[in-house]
Amino acid sequence: MAYREFTDADGTAWTAWDVPPWRVFSPARSYQDRRVRETAGYQPERRVTGDRRRAREGAMSERGWVCFARPGEKRRLAPTPADWDQASEPELLDLCRRAAPEAAR
Repeated sequence: MAYREFTDADGTAWTAWDVPPWRVFSPARSYQDRRVRETAGYQPERRVTGDRRRAREGAMSERGWVCFARPGEKRRLAPTPADWDQASEPELLDLCRRAAPEAAR
């Protein structure tokens, strides 16, 4: 995940990072089950609801996005532009202007 910081013409500091469409988790390091006995009816998952993540549609769910944030505002640009993390500061500002504002929670 790339992370960038830049300042706009007003002097406001922005941060930008890419959000992948899915996360890749590594397998357990031990590669073995360390539980020695099974307990009847035991469920390690305590959550009663399904997936709590907000559903994303279209380009965001398929190819990820770049999130731009400053105090009090967040924007998302989808799909993630190629080599955005190597962009110059003026190019980052242009990408930030094109990003869609995120509704406040």
